[in-house]
Amino acid sequence: MTPLEVVVGELIRRRGRLTFAAYQELALYHPEHGYYAGPERASRGGDYLTSPELDPAFGCLWATGLQGIWDACGRPASFRVVELGPGEGGFAAALLSAASGDFGRALSMALVERSPAVAARQKERLGGDARVTWCRSLSDLPVAGAGCVMANEVLDNAPVHLLEGTQAGPLELFVDLSSDGLVLTPGALSSEATAALGSGAWHAPGLGEPAEISPAAEQLCMQAASCNERGGVVVIDYGYEARRARGTLVCYSSGGADDDPLAAPGTKDITTHVDWRAVAGALRRAGCAVTGPRTQSATLRALGASELDAGLRGAHLEATAGGRGAEAVRALSRRAALAALLDSGGLGGLGVLLGVRNCPPPAFWPGQ
Repeated sequence: MTPLEVVVGELIRRRGRLTFAAYQELALYHPEHGYYAGPERASRGGDYLTSPELDPAFGCLWATGLQGIWDACGRPASFRVVELGPGEGGFAAALLSAASGDFGRALSMALVERSPAVAARQKERLGGDARVTWCRSLSDLPVAGAGCVMANEVLDNAPVHLLEGTQAGPLELFVDLSSDGLVLTPGALSSEATAALGSGAWHAPGLGEPAEISPAAEQLCMQAASCNERGGVVVIDYGYEARRARGTLVCYSSGGADDDPLAAPGTKDITTHVDWRAVAGALRRAGCAVTGPRTQSATLRALGASELDAGLRGAHLEATAGGRGAEAVRALSRRAALAALLDSGGLGGLGVLLGVRNCPPPAFWPGQ
């Protein structure tokens, strides 16, 4: 039994069964025993590897993209980039290093990080850069004049309510205790918001089918759209645009992937695919014009990935010809990492959704 399972069991005994969303919140974000309170997760030595930690190319290319959003805002003297779920700080480090000229001088960053231990690692990596501040939630931030919110592989961790289709309509699955440990038990939908989403034609599961809905993800998107008077919201994630009959919940840990979120809570990531229609709807309700999703591969190519690859190829050839073996290997490794970012069967297949508020779409976006 994990420490987090003990915490969950004691909570259920005191208060009764939990919604799956409440359980997932504890499993991922409990300050002591949650999955993200542990050691490095999104790194080469962790349980998975995100785009910013794979190579600085991701942050460097998005420096071009964010500069495009800054241009669309009228090139203001101050431009704040808010990063949700900043991981180990790889995106911020690459972006701050790559941003230059008037855009670099206008740029500041706010990292939204819930874990003090992870925030401490980010601060160490970023070396006390005065352009960076930290907070625990979007609600802690004052509204800025212009900026952009980046959410890279964040919404897939937003807590979800689990539903199951029956002849009488959807039921909600709750986390409860049995003699064998934690179990899922069905019951009436837990709230008006859950009922409104769960009974709609778009979300309603078929007979015997599971479904996940996330009012939290929609609320987060509306907050993100409202934290700048003008600018953008960029959501990058695995997602779907048609309801998945078998559901999308999957867990990741050092032991690999599985579909049992109640086993060993606190030791595994719990994720679901993002519902792009729900996210787009939330951004539109907050006043955004929304386009996408398009693939990460296509987006990064529009931001100059091919030119970056050509530069790395030239650096590799030059270093090889000059007998600088270590330099040649580094350039070759970075080309391989860039290829992984563009691989449509992997990270390149992630979806990128863009919302803009009180400004036109940036020039790099399709159709502009």
